[in-house]
Order: sequence, then structure tokens, then C-alpha cells
Amino acid sequence: MELPPPLPRAFHARSAIDLAPALIGTLLLHDVDGMILAGTIVETEAYLGPADRASHARAGRTRRTGPMFGPPGHAYVYRLYGMHWAFNVVAHTEDEEAGAVLVRAVLPVAGIEEQRRRRGRPTDRAERLAAGPARLCQALGISGEDGGRDLVAGPPLWIAAGTATGALLQGPRVNVAYAGDPWAALPLRFGLAGSPSLSRGFPGAASPASRRTTGGPDE
Repeated sequence: MELPPPLPRAFHARSAIDLAPALIGTLLLHDVDGMILAGTIVETEAYLGPADRASHARAGRTRRTGPMFGPPGHAYVYRLYGMHWAFNVVAHTEDEEAGAVLVRAVLPVAGIEEQRRRRGRPTDRAERLAAGPARLCQALGISGEDGGRDLVAGPPLWIAAGTATGALLQGPRVNVAYAGDPWAALPLRFGLAGSPSLSRGFPGAASPASRRTTGGPDE
């Protein structure tokens, strides 16, 4: 596939609440040893600064959370449940201390057979290979070594404009009951309506009017 250029810093330099829906429909690409593994982003979650009780930033700046407090447009990669990797895009305004968007799922569009191999799922439908944060990182070969990468610099890991269109779903984030009210119930999870690659459904989700998206292992 012809490699599209990365989206500029200005695209990421906004609140995670704004970037999370804007990322729906964009392309996440990873050049692994000369092979391009890519997918259309179809599901995200916004995590804010220290006040957000569901965010890692609630612990303040630590060795682990440092990237969340750094420049927007960088990768924040961490261990999920101590076993798998999860990929996030650092996002916050100049007035915000920290923030990041968890990319929960993509629809594979390039390097699909290699994604099957990496997942160890040779017969799985392509649309389910990266349907969840851990699956996504396995399929696209994203690991802790990618933490802190500048996604605006281009290969090996970057985000580019896409062409997906559709209605945007919105609902509460997944598995954040520990955050309590109001954080657990805030509708900070976003998904592309009708996508077969959503990690799970959006029970009781609000579905805003149809709009053009940005163009420009289990959990």
C-alpha cells in the first residue's frame, strides 16, 4: 500500500475528549521489519488528567505515566492486566496537565496474514483480529518498546488520515467501575457504528447524527 503521511502535531494537541472521536476513521500504521501492519481505528476511549479517577494520570507523573504528561502526539504504551500491551495516543491542551486516548480496536487493512500469524489465529475473520486493546497490540506488533514514540515523525509507528464514514457511537468507558461517580459513567468511549471490529457493544449508547469521520487476545 502507498504509505500516507502522519497527521500533524496540531491534530493531537487537543483534549482527549476531543481527540478520541476524531481518531475514529483514521489509520494506525506500524512498519515492522519492512512490513506494514495497519488498521482503521474504530473504537477509542478518552482519559484525562489527575482529576479523572479512571485515568493513570490520577497517580501524578511517575515513570509509568510520564508520557501522559508529555507532548501530544506521542505513544503511551502500558501493560494491560500485567499481561498484554495497550496503545494510547497522548492528548491534552496547553492548559491541561495530561491526557491520552486508548485505541481499543481497529479494522485490519494491511498485512492481514501477518496479523493472523502474530495473533496465532490463522482462521479468524480479519475484522476480529484487532477487536480489543490487547488484540490490537498483538496484531500490529506494538509493544513496550514503542512507548514514547513520536507518532508525528512517521515510520515506524504513526497515524494517518482515513476515509471511513458513519455514525459515531458514544457510551461509558469499559471496566472503570472502580473510578466511582461521576467518572465511571461519563460517555468517553467512542465507536464507529456498525463496525464488525468493535471490542464489544455499546449498551444504551447515544448515536449522534451520521457524520463523516476524520478522513483528514481480548481485553
